[in-house]
Amino acid sequence: MPRKPDQATLSVHVEQGLAARFQAWARQTDGGASAALRRLVTEAVEGKPIAAPRGTGKGEQVSVRLKKDERRALDEAARERATTPANWLRSLAIVHLGRKPQWTTAELDELREVFKELRRIGNNVNQIARAMNVAAHTGQYPPHQGVAAKEAAEAIRDDMGRVVALMTGNFDYWGLPFDERPRPTPGVVERVEAEAKAAEVKRRNRPRRRPARFAED
Repeated sequence: MPRKPDQATLSVHVEQGLAARFQAWARQTDGGASAALRRLVTEAVEGKPIAAPRGTGKGEQVSVRLKKDERRALDEAARERATTPANWLRSLAIVHLGRKPQWTTAELDELREVFKELRRIGNNVNQIARAMNVAAHTGQYPPHQGVAAKEAAEAIRDDMGRVVALMTGNFDYWGLPFDERPRPTPGVVERVEAEAKAAEVKRRNRPRRRPARFAED
């Protein structure tokens, strides 16, 4: 949205985790992060929040009636996930209608840690691949290179297991039946495996230069 002539920009630096939590909260409010910040600043200065910006919050409202014990259960569930009862019900509807996971701040933090770890492992795998490529041309193989590759593969399997556990746990919490959960695109696993096998065959058939130390005088 373009800035109006009578508006000025305010900026602030905060810790990354706090910024991520604020953005996750703001996504559940009208107008997103920018609109939420404007309302907070206005409320702090003038003592009252401004109205939601035009063009936002146009979703249709749905009202439900709950018995007292049902409402208490809803309030407790919302508190456990650090959200409001309305957002808890909205998340429940999105999961079942859109089959999209609805993350808590703790779950998002866990996913970020997993992806950071996977990036670190990916860098290590690239280094291993370069070392093995050099070895294939020189005949000089670094010690324990096979062990390093095995450890990297095991670490990737562990982290991917954490991702699967988070996804499964999220859908389990919201009660989405197993047969309604998202599935990989048909044939994608088979296609990736076939590409990997083809690349391996190509690598094995690639002509190799004879190591210099074995060259004839």
